[in-house]
Amino acid sequence: MQRKYSAYLTVYLSLVFGIVLSLLFVLIEGAATGAARAQSELVADLGLDSVFAEYNREVLNQYELFFIDASYGSENGGIGMVERHLTEYMDYNMNSESDLHLFGESTLLGLRCPYLEIEAASFASDGNGVVWKAQAVQYMKAAYGGDIINTVKDHIDTVQLNGWMDRDVAGEVIQQKQAFEEALSEKGIAETGTESAEGFSYKNISGLFDKIVGGGLLMLVLPEGQSVSEAFVDGAPLFSERKRNGSINQGTGLHEGAERPDGFLDELIYDSYLMRKCGCYGKAKQEGRLQYQLEYILCGGDSDAANLRRSAELLFAVRAAANLTSLYADSEKKSEVELVAEGICWLLAIPEFTDVLAFILAGVWALAESAADVRHLLRGGKVPLMKQGSEWHTSLAGIFGGNLYGEERETAGLSYQDYLRVFLGVMDKNAKMARSLDIVEMDIRCTAGNGHFRIDQCIDYLNVNFGFQDAGGRDFVFRRRMCYE
Repeated sequence: MQRKYSAYLTVYLSLVFGIVLSLLFVLIEGAATGAARAQSELVADLGLDSVFAEYNREVLNQYELFFIDASYGSENGGIGMVERHLTEYMDYNMNSESDLHLFGESTLLGLRCPYLEIEAASFASDGNGVVWKAQAVQYMKAAYGGDIINTVKDHIDTVQLNGWMDRDVAGEVIQQKQAFEEALSEKGIAETGTESAEGFSYKNISGLFDKIVGGGLLMLVLPEGQSVSEAFVDGAPLFSERKRNGSINQGTGLHEGAERPDGFLDELIYDSYLMRKCGCYGKAKQEGRLQYQLEYILCGGDSDAANLRRSAELLFAVRAAANLTSLYADSEKKSEVELVAEGICWLLAIPEFTDVLAFILAGVWALAESAADVRHLLRGGKVPLMKQGSEWHTSLAGIFGGNLYGEERETAGLSYQDYLRVFLGVMDKNAKMARSLDIVEMDIRCTAGNGHFRIDQCIDYLNVNFGFQDAGGRDFVFRRRMCYE
């Protein structure tokens, strides 16, 4: 008799086992895919972290900002060199077995990166230095809070509202002198040395004016015993000249999420940053290519001497305008000037020109006081924007008696550095930005291993596209963005 056996359990187990096995394979495949993706993302992140850890140490030490130098100390650099550094770091992390010394150690993922592209980068010089400025402003806000502007805005407002930056007192005096001397010529008056009861004459007034504005101003106001730096620089390789020639790297500018330093307050904060990081006369930066760096930013000359001379001329012109304003606001000084002018004009028989001569005399006095002011500032003293009578160094009788610098008076006011800060606040911000980047290049190039440093090769943001592939041929494509915060 033949027996029959039921096989339904075997069939059932076979079917279930097939399903379970399929599920197991799916889980294994998913785990492998997830592990490969996780490793690829980790490799990309570690690579970017490593690249951003290679910030230029001298930029950090001197300017306290973080930037990748895409030249890495070489003469030629760029995005391609950053990609090579990133690739090297990722290769190390993808091929960990190369660092294992046990026989037979290996990785099952076999991850590799056949595709890598830096899609976008922000260079420090982008937008005429807006990327550099943004980092500097954020640094100042974080490090010094709100106590970094003081009263400089009020000083700038005073200078601008009074038009002192645009006024040429010496030029105005020259025009009035021409009118006065033409009147003398028309009346046939050749003798101008006739003195008034106070001992003044037009000849003395004209001679003093020529002495103040006709010679070298810097030698006139430079304090005795003080010398001027002889440092100079070739401007051709610097950022501002390369920018003018259109030969700088161009990036994407400020990255998304970065705060753009556009406002007047941010501009003053950046000026404060420059005041802290740059040298000037009286506080020279000995290790820099130029020692008077703030004067370079203001004037753009190729030597310390030229920049100090131009800065002194600017300071002299502003002080002359301010002193003339102060003089006319002082009824006692104004009356003294008018009285002397009236006496001389009556002696010359041209009383109708009393107002003209009074302006000439007031202008000469204001210019003489300005020479004394600049000298006092260069000695480390302070001078207020608007002066009261007791704050004047000179007197009318004193300057015509040969005492051009008058009496040294210690008063509350602005120092030489404070005036430079005011001038930074009113100058063209694009010129200021470009020249400040020149200073950065000068300083960093003076340090070991940075002889070819260029600010337009300094990066603070990268947008990178990655394409990874594992041993099973699976592709993982994604993007990573990173910047200095």
